[in-house]
Amino acid sequence: MKGNLKVIEVSKKSFLLKEKRTYKNVNLHCRDYNSHTLKLSNDKEVILSIYGMSIEANSLLLEADGCIAEEPATMLELRFYPQIEKSTN
Repeated sequence: MKGNLKVIEVSKKSFLLKEKRTYKNVNLHCRDYNSHTLKLSNDKEVILSIYGMSIEANSLLLEADGCIAEEPATMLELRFYPQIEKSTN
């Protein structure tokens, strides 16, 4: 699923994703049973373990643990705005 990502909160300041920043053209897809991969437009990846989600009018509010490679997990609060293609029918 492609879209834009607004980072609301990050528990660790030295993490790849920065608070109050919007990332454009992000790809979010299933990695395995428990985790997802968040791929940024610059090809950097974050592995997410989502433990809370709220569906709103045009976005998803995600509470997740995020990690990069073998680093310890960081708590994240994210808002994902999926690109929705409208049908002509």
